[in-house]
Amino acid sequence: METLDYLQESITRTTEAVEGRREAFFANPEDPHTIHRFRTNARALRSHVAFVKPWQNARQNTETQEILRKIVGHTSRLRELDVFERQARSNPDSSPELLALCKEEASCERAKTYKALSSKRLTKSFQKAMEASKDIAWKRRYAKDGLPANVVRARFDAMVESVGADLDALDLFDEERTHKVRKRAKRARYVAESNGELLGSDAVDIARGMEAHQDNLGDICDARVNIRLIDEFLQRDLPKVVVCELHLTRAQNEVFLYEALRSASMSPDAMIGFSSSRMKPRM
Repeated sequence: METLDYLQESITRTTEAVEGRREAFFANPEDPHTIHRFRTNARALRSHVAFVKPWQNARQNTETQEILRKIVGHTSRLRELDVFERQARSNPDSSPELLALCKEEASCERAKTYKALSSKRLTKSFQKAMEASKDIAWKRRYAKDGLPANVVRARFDAMVESVGADLDALDLFDEERTHKVRKRAKRARYVAESNGELLGSDAVDIARGMEAHQDNLGDICDARVNIRLIDEFLQRDLPKVVVCELHLTRAQNEVFLYEALRSASMSPDAMIGFSSSRMKPRM
């Protein structure tokens, strides 16, 4: 199979998955897994589109990425609330009042997300992005002469090397940078998982390594988001039992964050095997 055909086929599969996940969310928006799966596939698609940027029509590539970015953006807060609710529910001592607060917050945000994703304007943009992803306009020279597989592999190697350098230089105390590096590790993982036959057998191992980094950095990012959400909730007039539990949950997240950062500072490789079981279950 020609390289461009392979890349198109891979992106088309991911595009169809995104379409299916979107319909699954509309069919059952109350299930937090439906929005999480939609987010995951939408981010994977954006990663694939970003990867083929050097070979795709620039305007089409930029427009598709921007649409996908906006779509995922509408789901971000709901994902954060769902993660926080799962942490609260994983604690057998959580009061009904705290669980009710979590459920109400997530329910309200879920309604907003549903409304945004089903709006005529965003639906039109979504369809445009899906159509473009299923029919990529390759740059003329590649459409005419083809794209050597080794060029694709070289781009992937450069991506992995860049992420590796970012991880080596990462200061986990830098919240914004940690979040960005996590997203870059995700991007490399998604590309490796979906293009293994083209990239080579070692791409699977690379994807697994990226997933480990992604999960560890994700736990740190989630703890920070939980703390921000709790601080937001504490600005409200809440029952005393909820206030006490929120302070306790905040402290638990702070302890986890402290131990994770201390572990990483003691050994550059510590985060690879760092256990975050107390912060589970993750979405």
